[in-house]
Amino acid sequence: MELQDGVASLSRGAYFREAPLDMILSILTESAARMSGIERVSIWALTDDHSELRCLELFELTPARHGRGEVLSEERYPGYFTTLRAEACIAADDVYLHPSTAELAIDYLPRHNISASLDTAIYIRGELQGVLRLEQVGPCRQPWLAEHRLFAHAVANLVTLALVEYEADEARQQAQRARERLQAVFDASRDALLLTDGDSGLIIDANRQAEHLFGCQRDDLVGKHQRQLHPATSADEAGERFTRIVAGQGALAQTLDIQCSDGSVRPVEITTEVADLSDGRRLALGIFRPV
Repeated sequence: MELQDGVASLSRGAYFREAPLDMILSILTESAARMSGIERVSIWALTDDHSELRCLELFELTPARHGRGEVLSEERYPGYFTTLRAEACIAADDVYLHPSTAELAIDYLPRHNISASLDTAIYIRGELQGVLRLEQVGPCRQPWLAEHRLFAHAVANLVTLALVEYEADEARQQAQRARERLQAVFDASRDALLLTDGDSGLIIDANRQAEHLFGCQRDDLVGKHQRQLHPATSADEAGERFTRIVAGQGALAQTLDIQCSDGSVRPVEITTEVADLSDGRRLALGIFRPV
């Protein structure tokens, strides 16, 4: 019960959404070691090709020391990797006798004086991505109990949560960087560009050249219907042209009049490119060139 209470207190920690990943893993390994009294607690991640496990974080209880970077390769320990992929937990009361961990006796086990280990698989989206290792050192003490297994499983779930949060944050940052790069290209274009929602016909973005061409600010263009870019005498024609292009019909380039903010009318060549998004929406990029 004490071990489970400890995990519950960890899961309520605000650091899960505020601290960087390496700090979260450091807190989890150290807290797990101190709560359980297990000498070594480590978190390992599979490489992209799933041929190696790399230690992301290790805490050793007695020296109160953190470490990382050790590697276990499938080429060297094939049986261990095979069992890890097949079983959610490997409880070895004697690592030298257990069939799944005995081959680690080549070097890894004696190097760290490990006598017993409890390995709990870490899954993300149903796929094996790593392992949480609890390791006893020195003479064998007691066999792994059900409470140890439950504790390890709970900590592994917290590791999964931290890794998923990290992936989501990385994806958000990559998406933001992509948007910023796209916006930079959009604004740097020498042509006036208007991005329009294909279904509604409403303008959702405009670049600096479009501001210059229409003689108004971006905010004055965004939200307008594309028909409103043209004089009343040609608005219907422009609207019908837009509808045909979004539907995959009609010429992509055509000369039409636009009406600027000061009321003046200018002929422009409009070239439209249509893109289908993954959510089913269509975007139309209009390229406006004065003639």
